[in-house]
Parts: sequence; structure tokens; C-alpha cells
Amino acid sequence: MTKTITVFGATGTAGSACVEELIRLGSFNVQVLARRPGQQEKRSALAPHSADAKRGIYDRWRKSGVEVKLADVTDHAELIPALRGTDYLVSCVPINATESQYPLIWAAKEAGVERFVPSEFGAIYEFEQFWPTDTIHRAMARQKAFIRRMIEFAGLDYTIIPAGFWPEYYMLEPVMVMGDGSQLVSWSTGRDVGRIIPHVLAHPLSRNAICPVAATAYCTWDELLALRERTLGRKVERIHLGNAQWKAAYERQPMGGLKELMAIGILATEGAEGMSLFANWNKTFIPDFRGTPLDELFPNYIEPFLAQFRQQLIAAGELPAA
Repeated sequence: MTKTITVFGATGTAGSACVEELIRLGSFNVQVLARRPGQQEKRSALAPHSADAKRGIYDRWRKSGVEVKLADVTDHAELIPALRGTDYLVSCVPINATESQYPLIWAAKEAGVERFVPSEFGAIYEFEQFWPTDTIHRAMARQKAFIRRMIEFAGLDYTIIPAGFWPEYYMLEPVMVMGDGSQLVSWSTGRDVGRIIPHVLAHPLSRNAICPVAATAYCTWDELLALRERTLGRKVERIHLGNAQWKAAYERQPMGGLKELMAIGILATEGAEGMSLFANWNKTFIPDFRGTPLDELFPNYIEPFLAQFRQQLIAAGELPAA
């Protein structure tokens, strides 16, 4: 019997790519769980879609057979019927909306959902929650690990998909390289994270498993930046920071998005190369999956993203205007 996947947070970068890939594959029934108009929405970067833009996205998806269910996503009375018939519930909420998953877990249990895929598309938070250096990112890791315990306590299956670094957030110049640049890293753009989710869920070994992926590329910082330079036709300014330097930069940075990124730099430079954070599950179990080619990715996605991201940080006072 064909499984039904419901995606929450579907109009974000990863969520929309997940829905589009589900439509393209045609191997699942697809539903979207959407907030009722007027409910608060949080985003990790860039501005959320307008109400009119969302309606356009939903209308396009409906034409492809997607069922869009509107609900008060904080109210179990509405969430339970909205989730009935769902086999796999995929959450693509951003980091700063992690807490929005709590009511989903209880509603999923009551609605008979089989599997919950929480939003864990970065580090392996089971490990990071015990990291030696406490940062705002480690605090978030503890919450995500707690959410997994709630999923298990509810009797739901789970699939965890750590995806390493989202390169679009780490290419602001001067690029702050984690370490000497020679360490292999799992790179996964938000779009490729969304695209890989249906492929991971289709594999039988993904049930009750942590499945670390490199959805876009598995290469060193030096290799990634060299390719960016060839694509742009210019030198990319960079600085190399070791663990002590990342800690110092983190302490100096005021609260905000950049401080969170610096916390991840601490995490990366405290771990040994080859740690499970950088495992490449897709290469072993879904080798036919292909991420977006890097020579297309930089000019068509990352560079435009960076221009908007920089303006957002300037507006928030986290970067100087010049």
C-alpha cells in the first residue's frame, strides 16, 4: 500500500524542496500541514512568504495532487484530524521554531501516525548535547535530543537525518574556515536536504535510525572554495580559525544568527575528522541520489542567497553596512 507523507513547514527551503521531490517521484501520497492564516511563523533566514505567495504555492501543489490541510498547529483538537491517514510526518521547521514540534508529537500519536521525522538536518544532536563546550547551539541540541525522546515515548517510529553544514550560511566573506581547510565535510544545501528526505524514507534501513547524509557534496573546505573561485572567476577571501579562535570569536559576538553559526564552528573544530557528524549514509544506501552540481549551485542559488542574507544581517545590526 502506498504510504502517505505529510510535510509540516512545507513552504521553507527544505520543506518546499521535499514536497517538490515527493511530487516528482510519485511513490508516496503527499499532504501538507499548513498553519491557519495569521498564525505566527518563524524563519531561520530571509523573509517568510507572503500570504498571497503561499496561496500560489498551495494552488500549484494541489494541481499535482497534493492535499493541503489547514489547522491551528498549536491545537490538538485540530491537529489530530488533520494528521489522520498520515503514515510519515516530516517536520521541516527551522531551528528557531523547534518547539513547534511538541504539539505535533501528541497529535501524531492520537492520529495513528507511524513515523515522525523531526527537523534535525544539521549535526547529530544526540552527540552534541554532551559536547564539552556549552553554546547556544548545544542548548538547541539538548532540546532536539529531548524531542526524540518524546517521539519514542509516544510509541512512534523515527528517522533522523543529520546533513552536516548548509554551505549557503558559511560563504559570507571573509569565509571563516573551520580548521586548516583539509578536513572532509558533509555539505547539504537546504534544497538538497529537502530533496533527499523522500529517498531516505523509502529505504527500509531508515526506520528507527540516524541517517547522516551529504546531500550536496562530500569534500574539504579547500575543495569547495576552489570550485567557488573557478565558478566566480575571482579569489574568495577566507580566514582559517582553530578551536580557540572560534571560541574567542563566539564570546565577542552579540546574540543573533552569526553567533549561532560561530557556535557550530566550535563544534566542528572540537571533533576529530571522520566523526559521525560527517558520515555519508546516502553514498552507502542510496548511491543513485545526486545533489545539485556545485558549478550550478554557486551562481544560481548560493550567491543570490548570500546577497539577501547579508542584507538581513545588516538590517539586524549584525554586520556593518559597508
